[in-house]
Amino acid sequence: MADVYTNPEKHVVLSNNVKMPILGLGTSHDGGYSHEAVVYALKNCGYRHIDTAKRYGCERYIAQAVKASGVPREEIFLATKCWPTDYGTTTTKEALLGSCERLAVDYLDMYLMHWPEVSSGVKDRKQLLQETWRALEVLLDEERVRVIGVSNFLERHLEMILEECSVVPHVNQCEFHPFNNPKVLRQFCADRNIQFEAAQCDHHCWVAREDSLSGANPMEFAE
Repeated sequence: MADVYTNPEKHVVLSNNVKMPILGLGTSHDGGYSHEAVVYALKNCGYRHIDTAKRYGCERYIAQAVKASGVPREEIFLATKCWPTDYGTTTTKEALLGSCERLAVDYLDMYLMHWPEVSSGVKDRKQLLQETWRALEVLLDEERVRVIGVSNFLERHLEMILEECSVVPHVNQCEFHPFNNPKVLRQFCADRNIQFEAAQCDHHCWVAREDSLSGANPMEFAE
């Protein structure tokens, strides 16, 4: 078993006792996708957590990279996301199965609702979010996925899910970096045993201009 699962400093134990590697490899379409970089990260850097989404359009490429790396499937923590246009009782399951097919796997390690926003034609967002979450609970029960959660959800969005859920979201993945530290949201998640997962940690490098990195918080963070 990979070191990330045996070394407690390299993983977190979620509320359902699943171990999630702390360091994940993001594969957003921003800037393009590099097959060589993903293979190298798996083979040479010890990465075992891959984060992607249907929206990014690279699930098939990730399947090829995992195969090329030679890393066993059971060592990979594979996370992808459901896009809002796929939200719904039946369409959520169809979307998950589609991701599994593109990723060439029988199950996912983590499946997240990508955004709390929904299509403009939806009359009742709350109802749709709750229906989608119930669909994820069924997929969890069917062992199609090991961890279910949300992405980019604020407190008010999480409250919608918590009103009706049987399973509290295991994870909430949100933007987090020195210029965006949602302390209230992080505490909200901690109080409910929802793992706050940082995303886009280096996504906003464009802010590192002129005097933007000389403020107290970034400099203290660096020290």
